Amino acid sequence: MSSRKCPYCGKPVGPTLTSCPYCREAIPQAQVLKNNYGDQGRKYMRRGLLYTLLAGIVYYFAGGYSPLNLPVTIPAEVNQYFTPLFFALGLGLTLYGLFLYMRG
Repeated sequence: MSSRKCPYCGKPVGPTLTSCPYCREAIPQAQVLKNNYGDQGRKYMRRGLLYTLLAGIVYYFAGGYSPLNLPVTIPAEVNQYFTPLFFALGLGLTLYGLFLYMRG
């Protein structure tokens, strides 16, 4: 049977006792804290998936694939540099969230 030390007198005490039999002091119960990595992971995954979806929508409209005519001309650099970077960042955020979700 395992034992723990009394925080007041330092003598070994049983793990289920609420007071020390030697010094008669009440032993505080240790609280188990739950980590919230899983909750954080889901938040990051949702945000990353939203960013990848937005990158796809920007690519669709800026590339001229839409049947709608946009009132503003979008430079070609948006589809060459910004949209793939935005997609990659969203994918990285999704993978980071998946890592946190699997960890917690």
